[in-house]
Amino acid sequence: MSLLALAAALGGVLVPGHPSVQPWPIGPGPAYRPAATFAAVKAGEPLGALRCGPPGAVFALHLELFAERRVVVVPAGIGVASPSLQVGASVLARGCTYPLSTLNPAGIVEVRRGMSLRLADLFTIWGQPLGARRLASFHSSEPVRAYVGGHLFRGPLASIPLTPHAEIVLELGGYVPPHPFFLFAGGSS
Repeated sequence: MSLLALAAALGGVLVPGHPSVQPWPIGPGPAYRPAATFAAVKAGEPLGALRCGPPGAVFALHLELFAERRVVVVPAGIGVASPSLQVGASVLARGCTYPLSTLNPAGIVEVRRGMSLRLADLFTIWGQPLGARRLASFHSSEPVRAYVGGHLFRGPLASIPLTPHAEIVLELGGYVPPHPFFLFAGGSS
């Protein structure tokens, strides 16, 4: 399933007809489908200042990852402690959640309102590396490129602020035209 079809099926869509909308394939193998969580998050343990707590009011943003012009899936279940319930491709939290979580594999990240969080916080909760030349299990002699709202982000990747309805695209390897926005369910972008 393409990222576009997956996003549409899970309640968000990229704007059809926009020149950046292309069906990019998901990469082959487990590196392109990283695990959503690790033992400390499953147990709800503190991760520095990031604490697992009861669900609260959230806003959403959209994150897309590409390595060598292939989609890296942002999985359902990031920031969701046990117990949880798998419902199709989605995860239903039944315990505590961290201030950043994903409930489906469409790249929609829920961020707890009232918190000033950065991209580094998401990767900490996910348990995946993020650096100038590192994106999850991928690394290169070339730097990771970051786009926010379709514009190249100049600065440390870790410092990208997580704001309502942001469209964040990270690329390592070949260039993929970044989407300038994502249309969330309910028509907000």
